[in-house]
Amino acid sequence: MMKHNIPEINDDMPVAAETVAPSPEIAPEVTPLMQDDGSFSPEWYSRFEELQPYAATLGKFRRPEALAKSYAMLERMKGYPDVNDARRMAAFRTAVGLPEQAEGYAIPRPENTPDELWDPALAAALSQVAYEYGVPATAMGALCEKYADEGRRMLAGAREAQAAAIAHADAELQQEWGRSYEDNMRTVGDFLTHLGVRAGVDVAELTANPALRANADFARLMFAAAALLEEAPLHTGGSPTDSREEARRIAHDPTHPLHDAYMRTSHPRHRYANEQYDRLAFGHPL
Repeated sequence: MMKHNIPEINDDMPVAAETVAPSPEIAPEVTPLMQDDGSFSPEWYSRFEELQPYAATLGKFRRPEALAKSYAMLERMKGYPDVNDARRMAAFRTAVGLPEQAEGYAIPRPENTPDELWDPALAAALSQVAYEYGVPATAMGALCEKYADEGRRMLAGAREAQAAAIAHADAELQQEWGRSYEDNMRTVGDFLTHLGVRAGVDVAELTANPALRANADFARLMFAAAALLEEAPLHTGGSPTDSREEARRIAHDPTHPLHDAYMRTSHPRHRYANEQYDRLAFGHPL
C-alpha cells in the first residue's frame, strides 16, 4: 500500500492570514472652476497653490472674459511705453504704482548734502522728468543719493586742491618778499579796499575768492599798483576843502589806502603817508 507524504501539522507552524480586501478610498471633492452660467466658481483659484499670492487680485475676476481682457492689456503694456504716448504712459504708471503727478515724487534732500550741491529748483525739474518718463520714485531717490555722494567727493577734492594752491602761492610770496611779506600783504589789502570804495565793489568777496588767493601774480600786481599810487601825488581836485577832507580821511578813515601806514610808525610807507597828510592838511610842499 502506497503512503502519501502528508506533512504533519503542529502548533508551531504559521497559519496563513485571511486575505481582507481593502476598502475603497473616498476621493476629495474638487471645486469646479466654472459654474453652470459660465462664471468662475467662488475662490476657484484656491485649488492652485501657485496662485495663492494673487488671491486678492484674482478674486476680482468673475468671468473668464474679464481675466482674458486683463491679460491682453498686460501684454500690450509689456515693455517700456513711448514717453510721447500720454495714454499708454498713464496706464503704465497706474499698472506699476507710480505717482500720478510729478509732485508725488517729492525728491528729498540727501543727508549731509552741502548748499553747493543742492538746488531745489533742479530737484523739482528732475521730479518732472521722472514723472514724464515713468521712473520709479525709489529709483529717482537712489539716483539723487548717488549724485550727492559723488558731488560731496568731488567738492572735497576741489577744496583740498584749492587749499594746496593757496598754501603754495603764500609760500612763494613769503620766500620772495621775506620779512616784508606781512607789510606788503597789508599794503595790497589797503589798496584793494581803497579801490573798492571808489568803485563800489565788495573787495572782501574778491579777496576771499580761492582763485585769486591761489594766484601769487595777483598779489604782485596789486602791490605794484599800490607802489604807483605812492609814487604819484594824490589828486583831490585842487580845492583846499577837498585837500583837508582827504587829509582827514587819511587820519580817520580805515578804508583809506594810507590810513594804516599813517597810523603805524613801523609801516614801510609811514613816511610817505605822513608827507601826504602834511601836504594835504597844511599845504607843505613835497
